Amino acid sequence: MITTGGLIAGAQALAESELKKQAIKYLKDSVIEKWSGYRADKFFKAFLEEVRKESDSRYDSADLNDMLRKVAANDKQSSAIFDAYRKVALSASKDIGPMIIGVLTAIIVLEDREAAIDEELIFQAAETLNDLDFNNLVNWWSRKDKRVIEERGSLKIFVKYGPHQPPGISMGRQASGIDDVPLDVVSDVGIYALKLKNLGMLTELRVPRANPAVAGATEYFVIASPACRRLCEIAERVKSVEV
Repeated sequence: MITTGGLIAGAQALAESELKKQAIKYLKDSVIEKWSGYRADKFFKAFLEEVRKESDSRYDSADLNDMLRKVAANDKQSSAIFDAYRKVALSASKDIGPMIIGVLTAIIVLEDREAAIDEELIFQAAETLNDLDFNNLVNWWSRKDKRVIEERGSLKIFVKYGPHQPPGISMGRQASGIDDVPLDVVSDVGIYALKLKNLGMLTELRVPRANPAVAGATEYFVIASPACRRLCEIAERVKSVEV
């Protein structure tokens, strides 16, 4: 026997279920689709601009629509665009990351090839770093210490001297070098540096002081791999261009 109370409880449960569905739909439409669409728009604009620029330089002002039709008809190239779009949807960055992915995808598609290992690392960085990270990375890259040494495509970038010894420390302790602590990339460079380090794009280097008795003469560097260099260069370019 169905009681009045049971009917009321059932109606309330149905109403709550409907409200939840409406709330989920609202969040999906107003939040998820909004920001997914925003990222996709940044990606496609950067992609199309790079295709247009590269097509003009390679094929004497080739028609953009013709180029895009050829890309769409090529399974490998269209698959590369789809994979890139998936990366964009998951990117922590709303602006710079999707634009980097768009530029790099256009280069790969126009060359009709698979992404190289370094390019896969750049894609991962574009997914991982947020816009604040990219802004800080570009600022650091543009004003990095002039003492930059190129070694096999990587850049050795000076960060600081150290460590600073507390007052009263003994000469014996200084000479032992036990206070030459590792570089703290978060505090000495930035959180973006830790993220790039975790991706294998940035490493640390400590050059011990030549004279152990001289405190604070240890040199600390970071090594930007070729992939890291290219990431920074693309980030600088897309950050300076409105698309």
